[in-house]
Amino acid sequence: MSSPTELYLPPALPYPIKLLKLAIQPNADVQRGARLLDYSFTYKSPSPDAVPELRFGTWDASIEGTLTKWNFKQGDTISDRRARETPAVLILEPCKHGVQLGGLCCLCGKDMTSFDYTGFSDASRASIQMTHLANGPLVSFEEAQRIEQETAQHLLRSRKLSLIVDLDQTIVHATVDPTVGEWIAEGEAWEARQAARDARAEDTDKKDASDANQALEDPEDEVNPNWEALKDVKKFRLGPEALGQPQRGPRARGKEKTIEQEGCMYYIKPRPGLQEFLQTMATKYEMHVYTMGTRAYAEEVCAAIDPGGKIFGNRILSRDESGSLTQKSLQRLFPCDQSMVVIIDDRADVWEWSPNLVKVVPYDFFVGIGDINSAFLPKLEPLVPVAPPPPPPVIADSTTVTEELEAEVELDGDEEDDDEDDLEDVMASSDGASSPGEDERLAEIEKNEILSRNTQALEAQVEERPLAKKQEELQETVNGESTSSEQPTTGTVPATNGSDASAEQQPKRERHVRKALLKNDDTELQRVKQILELVHERFYTAWEKRKPEDEPKTGKRKHGKRTEAQIERSSPEYGWRRSKAATSCSRA
Repeated sequence: MSSPTELYLPPALPYPIKLLKLAIQPNADVQRGARLLDYSFTYKSPSPDAVPELRFGTWDASIEGTLTKWNFKQGDTISDRRARETPAVLILEPCKHGVQLGGLCCLCGKDMTSFDYTGFSDASRASIQMTHLANGPLVSFEEAQRIEQETAQHLLRSRKLSLIVDLDQTIVHATVDPTVGEWIAEGEAWEARQAARDARAEDTDKKDASDANQALEDPEDEVNPNWEALKDVKKFRLGPEALGQPQRGPRARGKEKTIEQEGCMYYIKPRPGLQEFLQTMATKYEMHVYTMGTRAYAEEVCAAIDPGGKIFGNRILSRDESGSLTQKSLQRLFPCDQSMVVIIDDRADVWEWSPNLVKVVPYDFFVGIGDINSAFLPKLEPLVPVAPPPPPPVIADSTTVTEELEAEVELDGDEEDDDEDDLEDVMASSDGASSPGEDERLAEIEKNEILSRNTQALEAQVEERPLAKKQEELQETVNGESTSSEQPTTGTVPATNGSDASAEQQPKRERHVRKALLKNDDTELQRVKQILELVHERFYTAWEKRKPEDEPKTGKRKHGKRTEAQIERSSPEYGWRRSKAATSCSRA
């Protein structure tokens, strides 16, 4: 049975007031809009010569149910402070409408959009979104507390904690550079050729096996040096409707228009040791995904790293549901209690440096790509000092540079004219009093600009192919080093005959070895695993120590007054803070 609802006197009443009559007695039914009490107050006119006047008013019920108790009695004088601190009446409702969806109560089916003269709307009673869905049910604070208490009890019975996991550069790294697809195709073709050679060798007679092997071997058939690190890369294509970028209109440029019409291919590299990490953590944590990527992207990545859905299930929260493109919030999933929640993420700024965060070293497998879903976020400052950049070159002719800049701006300006005009209009109108419609329009323009920047970063990868350029630069460096280390031959070698003399005098050309750009040597998940295991162990050690205080063997709780230290130790957050302190010391 639910607890009675506490009703407070409205703050707008002309306090102090005197209660003249309690219109409804305890155990009586109350209808919405029914008169609850009559009061009187002294009205003082602003005029200095006016005489104070005694006036009267009533207070009506904004909910319906059975009145269980009055905390005031007839004849009491109620001050503003007392009205704020003490509920006037307790009413037991047939339904508190604590879960709502689409303007209806999910518990009783009542319409929550009705609004009357009392100024109270039932829709305001459930405003907390704590599911992983964009259009999921809304719950009241009381219902959220109940749900989190049930979740906590479930976790305690399973001896687990909740773990929020970021995707990009935390447990995976992603790119849309088509070079990766070409390297994978090259490696797969090489594997197919090797398999074909092995099959033909098996079919050859034993006496001709050595000759056949020599004939099948091809010294020029060299595998792509990055193939070994790319073997576990997953790929999927997202259509334009799943990318989340704003529409640019018919004036979009060619490459952008291609991406908007066809989407692009994503390549996902799991962090080394990811499967072992997930399997181990699944025994100690209930894991949730929280990413800045779109819902379609998050679902595809989770399908790649968790095909059976046993690790994350449907616990996926993307930017489509979180309500923010630049920040993450624990309250989005755990609005009341975060004492049993741990976060792993490569960025602490998006969490506003939450004490629940375990900071992860960013995973940068695809060299120089970064986080493709957070290109609009500010770059993180390095933890070590870096050398200052070289001074800019002296510009001899500023007129030429200005003309080039103007031409570039004119080239890109068509697609941004509409957004700039809208932004200027909103900024001009914001000089005066801004209306809700203008605020929404400005927020929409900012969102479109953020998404445009992220889309432009994807377009740059597809068009510029940065990995191919870095591979070429690496190979040129390696070739240059090997060329400089070679010693030229100055002498002549005597020939046995005229035909062989010229061949022996020419230096032998050496084939340069191709170097791998992509490395598969990351071990960060091992460190994170140790930290999370330490947090889990110390949390439940503290929990077991405080358990006898709340659950004595007699089965009866002691109702004596507890000290502040006892209250603190009885909270799950106590064990979490002790674990975080130990973790911080170990990292230091």
